[in-house]
Amino acid sequence: MITAEGYDPWDAAHRTTGPQYPGSTMCSAFRTFQGWTALSDMDADQGVLHTVPIPEIMAYLLLRPLLPDVPEDSLCGVRTGQVFPVTRRWHPMLYRALTPIPDVRAGDSVWWHCDMVHSVAPVENQKGWGNVMYIPAAPWCPRNERYAALVREAFVTGSSPSDFPEEHYERAWTGRFTLDQLNDTGRRGLD
Repeated sequence: MITAEGYDPWDAAHRTTGPQYPGSTMCSAFRTFQGWTALSDMDADQGVLHTVPIPEIMAYLLLRPLLPDVPEDSLCGVRTGQVFPVTRRWHPMLYRALTPIPDVRAGDSVWWHCDMVHSVAPVENQKGWGNVMYIPAAPWCPRNERYAALVREAFVTGSSPSDFPEEHYERAWTGRFTLDQLNDTGRRGLD
């Protein structure tokens, strides 16, 4: 049994075999890190990533509903199938630790631990559009092998991937990108 004191966010030995519960924000792939690459220049006050740069905080979030100031019938805003909330009411210390990344320039890449509390900051007085490309780091393991097979099938059939709403927009889309249009690198990625 892992205790809060023994929790090591950097030990991923058992993360690929743990249960997953379906929800609107789940990802079936196991991601060790999440990241994005800026496609445009963005100032720190223009909607960049904010984090609480302490991966160990996950132990606090999981144990928070058990502290004496929380009513027995409360889970501090946790709802089945929804993203784990961090709120000013239940987690004021985390709000004080919320830190924006510095200004980024096109091509800069930012990575964070999969357990880190993160969000995109609100924008006031928007100065233009900021664009980023989300890039998860997903090591090879049985869970990710199964996920890759499902994504391949979705691509081939034009279906929505399993972690997304079943909209299947591309099934009947004329001119949709198909398997035979992939280059060697793309085909290797789907094998």
